[in-house]
Amino acid sequence: MNLLVGGIAIGAVYALVAIGLTLIFRATGVVNFAQGEMLMAGAYAYVLLTQSGAGPLVQILGPIALGAVIGLVFFFVTRILLRRAPEISIVIGTLAISILMQAAARLKFTDNPMRAVPWLFGDRDVSLGSGTTISINSVTVVVVTMIVFGALYWTFRRTTYGKAMRAVAEDPVRAAITGIPVNRMLALSWSLGGVVAALAGMLLAPITGVYPAMGAGVLFPAFIAAAMGGFESVFGALFGGIILGVVQTYAVVGVGGVARDGITFALLVAVLIWRPQGIFSTVTLRTH
Repeated sequence: MNLLVGGIAIGAVYALVAIGLTLIFRATGVVNFAQGEMLMAGAYAYVLLTQSGAGPLVQILGPIALGAVIGLVFFFVTRILLRRAPEISIVIGTLAISILMQAAARLKFTDNPMRAVPWLFGDRDVSLGSGTTISINSVTVVVVTMIVFGALYWTFRRTTYGKAMRAVAEDPVRAAITGIPVNRMLALSWSLGGVVAALAGMLLAPITGVYPAMGAGVLFPAFIAAAMGGFESVFGALFGGIILGVVQTYAVVGVGGVARDGITFALLVAVLIWRPQGIFSTVTLRTH
């Protein structure tokens, strides 16, 4: 049980990063290679606020606010500064910014991991009887991920802003004609992507420690999770992340860490052969 919950917890972190990628991609068409560095920034903000003695609410809201601000900065760079650039140049721009952010963190904090205290409930296990225990921190990661997914699902389905964001993602020109403020919706999409990434950083920090390259290690599995679920599906990103986390965990225990990546890519190839657009994608691919 502990192994299963741990795998779901790691997959939940993948899912949060994949959801952020999906939110930005479906609204802007841009694949954000700096999503991992947004995660890293949120993790550092959480650790620094914890070390400063800030209260629990500030420890949580501070990284979230930072993630939103970073998302707005990316919106300004990609939508305003690079508005005449082709999409490939914008994608390369996000990659360049990710390298700059990682280098800045390395100069400021070095590569030595900083220890992070698990938030809210601390680092302890709960016994379920018969010698079975589960980590409170792992349960916290899963619960927070489900709350975030539920909040996003409700936002997109029930609120005016959510419906406007979906309309902009579907057709920004027609959305603008109907009076929807396209730039405001795009800025909101980038901000939400930053917030979700910062949350993932806060959740991952107590598990791995905080260091400059921590986001890069999560970004690639998040890409795989998003590709498995379908790049424009938030539910697909959640599903793909959790499945990937569980498969990787059991692969490490059963076969060894060396075979983990091979099994991961085999799973991705199998899914893409069966359904190239992703499991939950509604996009119809051309066959000729």
